Amino acid sequence: MSFLKLLKFYSKTTLALSIFTVCAVYGVAASVVLTLVGKRHLAQWTVARAFYHMFSTCLGIRIRLVNGETLLQVLPSIILGNHQSALDILMLGRTFPKGCTVTSKRSLQYIPLLGWFMTLSGTFFIDRGNSTKARETLRKALDKLRANKQSVFIFPEGTRSYATEPEMLPLKKGAFHLAVQAGIPIVPLVMANTSKLINFKRKEFNRGEIVIEVLKPIETAGMTAEDVNKLAEATLTAMEECCKRLGYAGEKPKEEEPTSAKTSSFEASESTTLLSQ
Repeated sequence: MSFLKLLKFYSKTTLALSIFTVCAVYGVAASVVLTLVGKRHLAQWTVARAFYHMFSTCLGIRIRLVNGETLLQVLPSIILGNHQSALDILMLGRTFPKGCTVTSKRSLQYIPLLGWFMTLSGTFFIDRGNSTKARETLRKALDKLRANKQSVFIFPEGTRSYATEPEMLPLKKGAFHLAVQAGIPIVPLVMANTSKLINFKRKEFNRGEIVIEVLKPIETAGMTAEDVNKLAEATLTAMEECCKRLGYAGEKPKEEEPTSAKTSSFEASESTTLLSQ
């Protein structure tokens, strides 16, 4: 492996971590200020947007969003995304609607700056080692969804797959139980495989375009707990099919987009529609 390749990789990695740190500091400050003025629900959105624009400008990785308007038209909802690598943060930065929040593993709560920001901005932390606490967290998320018509972004695989092929891990059921109990739609979105843009084993960090496609919402009204397994299987099938079709970031999708799917000019920062006030 050449010295220049290693220099490029570590230089870009250092820059990416610096951007992440700056945004975490900004997130802490923004969360405090927005909470004081009664706009706490905008904290995660504004930080996600800032991160995406800084990252894409400095490191040359941009996202093309297909059917993004669905994220504003369907509310509240459970937004599900595939979980691949560190670049998943860009998915949040490009797609995160105003008023949306995320769920995260509890261990992230104790990371300086990042954990502070996530706590202050209203993240729902899941204790994977304690099912009772996990269910209580999901119950609180459910109550907030109903009260504020607020959407929640979840990575249902539960952990990063680090997939080098356009594929996904099995989906955990928590998000589907939440959607069924609340009777609200699931909105899956899929990001093309990013292993050719960033790969820590091969020490690669390249420029390129990532396609993210928002799939057709899946209604859950009238479903019960008995329907959760089939719901999860159907969602995984739809997401995996899209994942395979989109292929790798930086490459053209394997098939043309359906006529109903068009590249969206969706930008929540420019929209007058809020998912939650």
